Amino acid sequence: MNPDKVIGCIIAEDFLELNQIYCSILNHEATINVLASVSSGSELVKAVEMYHPDVILMDIEMESQNAGIDYCRLISQRFPDIRIVILTCHEEEERILAAFEAGAVDYLLKTDSMSDIIASIKNAYFRTSPIHSHAASALRKKMKELGSYKEALQQFTRAFMTLTPAETGVLKMLLKGMKQREIASKKCIELVTVKTHVGRILKKFEMQRTSEVLTIIQTLDVSDFVDQAKSI
Repeated sequence: MNPDKVIGCIIAEDFLELNQIYCSILNHEATINVLASVSSGSELVKAVEMYHPDVILMDIEMESQNAGIDYCRLISQRFPDIRIVILTCHEEEERILAAFEAGAVDYLLKTDSMSDIIASIKNAYFRTSPIHSHAASALRKKMKELGSYKEALQQFTRAFMTLTPAETGVLKMLLKGMKQREIASKKCIELVTVKTHVGRILKKFEMQRTSEVLTIIQTLDVSDFVDQAKSI
C-alpha cells in the first residue's frame, strides 16, 4: 500500500445533516477524498461502479432496517478489494456479527469521535483494522458459543455412535413425536422391548428423560444426521 496515497471514500448515510458533516470533515483530511455521498444502498452501488472507491463508510439503516448489511454483502462479493466500515448507532450483537459476516472490516458507533472514524478509514485501506471493544465483545461471546456447540456436538456424536440399529430406529420414532406404545405397535414388538431400548439410549447419553435427548438433538440441529443413520 502506498502510504502517501489519497484514499478514495464513499459515504452512505441517509440522514442528510450527518452525511454532510462527514463529507465536510473527511474532505479536510489531506489523505482522504470523498468521491461521493449517497443516502441509499441502490445509489451506493451506482456510485461504487462509477468511482471505484478504496473504502466505504456505511450506515446500516437506509432503505430498510438492515439495508447496510445487505449492500455490504453485495458489494463485498462484487468488489472484494473495497473495504467497508459500518457506522451505526446500534450495538446489538446480532447486527455486529451480521456486518462482519457480510464483509465489513470495522464496526463503529456514531457516538465514536471523528478521529476514530478517520483512523478507521485509514486502517481499513491499509488492512490494519483493529476490532473495537463493542465489536470484540460480541465476537468473543460468539466464539465462546461456538466452542460450547463444538464440545456438545462431540459429546452427542460419541454417544450416538454407540447406539445399535434397533436403538437408533426407536430414537428416530421418538423424534417424530411417537409414544413408546405407538413405536411398539409400529415395529410389531413388545412394549417392554421398546422400554429396554429407551433405557439403553438414556444410559448412553447419560440422561434421565427422553425429552432431554430430543432437546439436545433439536438444539444441535442434527435431526437430519439422526434420520440418515442406519436403523432397523
